[in-house]
Amino acid sequence: MKNRAFIIILAVLLAVCGSAGVFLYVRSADSRAIAGQQAVTVLVAKDRIPAGTAGDKLADLVEKQQMPKSSVPENAMSSVDSSIASLVTSSEVAEGQLLTKTLFTEAASLAKGISIPDGMIAVTVPTEAWQRAGGLIQKGSKVAVFDTFTVMDGKGNTPAGDGLSKQYERNQSTRLLLTGLEVLSVVDEKKAAEDGDVGKAIVTVAVKQADAEKLIHGQQTGTLYFALLGGKSEITPGNGIDNRSLFGN
Repeated sequence: MKNRAFIIILAVLLAVCGSAGVFLYVRSADSRAIAGQQAVTVLVAKDRIPAGTAGDKLADLVEKQQMPKSSVPENAMSSVDSSIASLVTSSEVAEGQLLTKTLFTEAASLAKGISIPDGMIAVTVPTEAWQRAGGLIQKGSKVAVFDTFTVMDGKGNTPAGDGLSKQYERNQSTRLLLTGLEVLSVVDEKKAAEDGDVGKAIVTVAVKQADAEKLIHGQQTGTLYFALLGGKSEITPGNGIDNRSLFGN
């Protein structure tokens, strides 16, 4: 009887402890849910804000709104403070867009709506539509650059330096020149026709000095092709191919 009573008491205690644990967990979960729904003050654009707008001029261009804390990024702005007073918007801010501190940059790094990353320079290359993925490459795209050139002495991988010659007795080679470049802008040399034709455009990319030298030299001695990179694109530098190795000969 004593053993039976002990077992009954133990079972009751376990049940109480289990219930208490469930209660505390649910209460904690409710607290987390409530915290996630707490309203916080954020700034949104009342109208379109052009690129290059000074931070100290934003007061009349933004308004405060309440949003759930769980849906607001950590760098969201709740007020126009002195930290952005000397900065400018790095790109256009759409009406109703949430303002974050990542939208601002030093005024000196902005040129006609282009924000040049720190330590880099902007280089422009003229292209046809077929040299920039059929016109799919736009501002913000990540690209790889391939160079097709005439080979010096008809062999090896050294550019001859006289442009792309297509005479049958000459040998040409295509190699990866650069990859992972950020496109700062794509500007049509002529506005697209009403039928939607995509033609010539100049592509501006952000590069370090050494890559700028390669890009400019490649443009002067061969023909460049911009390839649009996806999130899982696999690009590996190598010797490329030439007329002799095109079909694995």
